[in-house]
Amino acid sequence: MIEKRQNIRIGCFTKCVLYYNESKYWCILENISFTGALIRMCGTIPVGIRAGDKCSLILNNDPVFSSGEHNSKIARLNSPRIGLCFLKRDASDS
Repeated sequence: MIEKRQNIRIGCFTKCVLYYNESKYWCILENISFTGALIRMCGTIPVGIRAGDKCSLILNNDPVFSSGEHNSKIARLNSPRIGLCFLKRDASDS
């Protein structure tokens, strides 16, 4: 089966933080595109997490030096990896 993607993925392998259900989880960012990212959990996948759940991603393990928090939703789960889809920001968010 051929994958049809709209955007090119860029391999990263850098630390990041997933915020889900008012908790933070350390992860490794495996790849990223304009529309989403693939992360690998450093620990176990959060209990109860499902495709479609909202979360956010910080692309650095230190929020002070981060490019910002990226609102996302869970696109797919394949333990220990999680596929994220970035949510579009409203003009009022900038």
